[in-house]
Amino acid sequence: MFYKKMNKKIAFLVFLIVALVGILFILDTILIGPGLPPSEEMPRWYIPDTYKENEQTCTLLFPKISPYCNMVNISDGKFMIVWYFDDESEFLKGEDALYRYLEENGSVFQQKLNISTELQEKIKRDKANNTWGPTVGSHSFNATGYESPETSGYFLVYERPFLETREDYFVAYYGIMGLTNLTEETPELKKLIAESYYMSNEEGNVDGLELSENKPSFWFSFFLFLFIF
Repeated sequence: MFYKKMNKKIAFLVFLIVALVGILFILDTILIGPGLPPSEEMPRWYIPDTYKENEQTCTLLFPKISPYCNMVNISDGKFMIVWYFDDESEFLKGEDALYRYLEENGSVFQQKLNISTELQEKIKRDKANNTWGPTVGSHSFNATGYESPETSGYFLVYERPFLETREDYFVAYYGIMGLTNLTEETPELKKLIAESYYMSNEEGNVDGLELSENKPSFWFSFFLFLFIF
């Protein structure tokens, strides 16, 4: 009798998990899926419209961590690189490879950036131009600073910016070509970060680079939550 009850509970739990995943998948498709471009075009999502006509092949300054990558020149030596990943495991491998490359070829550090002021200025401009982009989440976050003779700038990771159930990961680099004083360039780079900022998922995350061994996977956290509750 006891085992029958246990089997029923286990079967119900499995059914509940399958049902939840199915519902989340349907909501994902209805709310976001059809409106998003294919993976090869996704890096453009974080490139401001003003500069999209300046896109070019990704620079050899960094390793090829994703087949989906765009680079754009801004002005006065400033440029952006955006890598996109549609799979968490590939994202973690790419993030690890990039982080280790940076450690070997320059100075790497974590720095808190607050773009609240710059983002408010962007929102005002967007309203004046009748445009809009979601900017939920914290506007103060860790960024990975990088300094080398070839380039200096900041790396940001945008995790799941659309829906919690979609595997969308962006790594963006906002940098300056050549040897430069990063502290002096930070105000202009913060404006560029604000221009490209996008986050519509309240559970999404903006952070600096981090080795995968230091953070849990999404699905581990998801099933742990189900197990607890």
